[in-house]
Amino acid sequence: MFPLKQALAEYGFESRENYDYAIQRFLEHPNENIRCLNVDGEPGRRKTAFANALAQALKVSHVLYYEFGADKPVPQTVRVVEGEELPEEPPTQPFDRIMTEACALSEAESIILILDQLHLAEFQQHLRLFEFVKTKIWAYSDVQFHANQANLIVFLLSNEPLYHSLQVNSFRLWVSAVPEDTGKPLPEELGLDDSCQEWLDPLNELISKLGLTPSIKEYQKLAHDIEQSVRTEEQLKISIFGWLENVDRNLLNSRVLSPLLVRVLRAIEDNLSIQEEIELSSEGID
Repeated sequence: MFPLKQALAEYGFESRENYDYAIQRFLEHPNENIRCLNVDGEPGRRKTAFANALAQALKVSHVLYYEFGADKPVPQTVRVVEGEELPEEPPTQPFDRIMTEACALSEAESIILILDQLHLAEFQQHLRLFEFVKTKIWAYSDVQFHANQANLIVFLLSNEPLYHSLQVNSFRLWVSAVPEDTGKPLPEELGLDDSCQEWLDPLNELISKLGLTPSIKEYQKLAHDIEQSVRTEEQLKISIFGWLENVDRNLLNSRVLSPLLVRVLRAIEDNLSIQEEIELSSEGID
């Protein structure tokens, strides 16, 4: 399971940040209540991508996902026949259904329940969740369902702060909308020859001006294009926009960045010329 970085990337979440310590502390700390992870961060779906990737990486038997605000009430048509008694119980709500399913599965198997967009839930649901975390019992109408605390983990995602009592009973982890800059990659990290540093330096400056901190995998994809195909400014822009997350297309196409794009291309051309000369020299020696 650890290290997590590669596993998270395999399940769709790429980052240069290391979450191993945080997740180890979350999983290993003694806990009498339902174990809850508050996946915090700036508004957006990057938190959702992280939660889903982490759930898969932890190799539990089941992953359940519920998004508040996605289920809209469906009008119920009731035909009344004279003398017929109407059922007193309303239909089970989707949130209650997934909570009872999580309880049932946890009896014998490991499960992660992801509750997304909690800021869209009625405050009553926050109170119910807090009671559930504490008592390990989910109740509605006149029925109760018990969760096995040893098998169930809940991920809580919200664009607003959690209800205080829920937060107190959760481990909070920050997932940046834009990954933190952990330094520029070396040529060997990208599978490149040391001579490629010549175009990697202006490329890094260009990426910095765009306000980006690509993952190693994103860098590798872009580097492959540069090595194999990029020969014009337009091609370079297409590859940058195509492979790197959160690119501002207007900024990429602006006149401000045009000189930097030209510098990168000249460095690529110079490096290609050097490589061709080396190849020709090697052929001459043979």
